[in-house]
Amino acid sequence: MKTNKCLILFFVIFTSNLYAQQIKVTRDFGVWIGVKYEKKIFKSFDLDLEQQIRTFKNSSMLDDYLFDIGIKYPINKEFNLGANIRYTYNNKRVKVNENNFRYNLDIGYKKELTQKIKIYYRLRYQKEYINHFRNIYYRSAGISSQKIYSSCVRNKLKITFKQNKKNKFYTSVELFRLIENFREPYFNKIRFNIGEETKSKIGKFDFSLGFEKELHSDFPYSFLFLKMIYSIKR
Repeated sequence: MKTNKCLILFFVIFTSNLYAQQIKVTRDFGVWIGVKYEKKIFKSFDLDLEQQIRTFKNSSMLDDYLFDIGIKYPINKEFNLGANIRYTYNNKRVKVNENNFRYNLDIGYKKELTQKIKIYYRLRYQKEYINHFRNIYYRSAGISSQKIYSSCVRNKLKITFKQNKKNKFYTSVELFRLIENFREPYFNKIRFNIGEETKSKIGKFDFSLGFEKELHSDFPYSFLFLKMIYSIKR
C-alpha cells in the first residue's frame, strides 16, 4: 500500500513538472508599431512623445500598450542627458493584466568614427511600479496595499552607417540587469536589433528586426519581433 502511494506521488510530481514546462512558451514572435513626435523646446531641450503597441503569441494578441514622454539635454557634441516617464498597459502572458508606471534616467555618448559610421552608447537606469495607480486608489480608500516595483540597469551599444542623406543602417545590442527585492542583481535579458532609418518629406521611418533572449532561466524565453516606428520632427 505504501509503495502504491509513493508511485502515485511520484507520478503527480513528474506530470506537474512536465505540465509547467509545456505551458511556458519559449519561442514567440510579435510586432511593435509606434508613432513618435519630436520637438525642440527651450532652445537646448528635445521633447519626445511616443505611443507604441506591441503584440505577442505569433502577433495574435496585444502584449503592451505604452505612452512615453521624455526630454533630452545635450551637454556637448558627444554627451547628453535624458529622462522619461512611461505608462504601460501590460497584458501579462501568464499573470493578470497590469497598469504600470515607469521612469528612467539616461546618459548617452556618441562618437563619429568616420564620415559615415557613428557609434552610440547609452546607460539607462529605470524603475517600474507595478499597478501603481490601483495601489494609490487603494491607499486613498484606506485599503492596505503592497508597493511592488523593480529596477533595471540597461547598457546599449549602437553602430550606424549612413548610406546617403535619406538612408541610414544600424545594428545594436542591449544588456538588461534586473534589480529585485530579496535577490542579487542579475542579467536577465539581452536584445539585438538590425534595421534601417529612412527620411522622407512626411517624416522618418524606422524599420528593424529584433531578437530578445532571456538569461539565467532553466527554460529561456526567445522573442523575435518586427519593429516599425514613424517619427515626426518639428
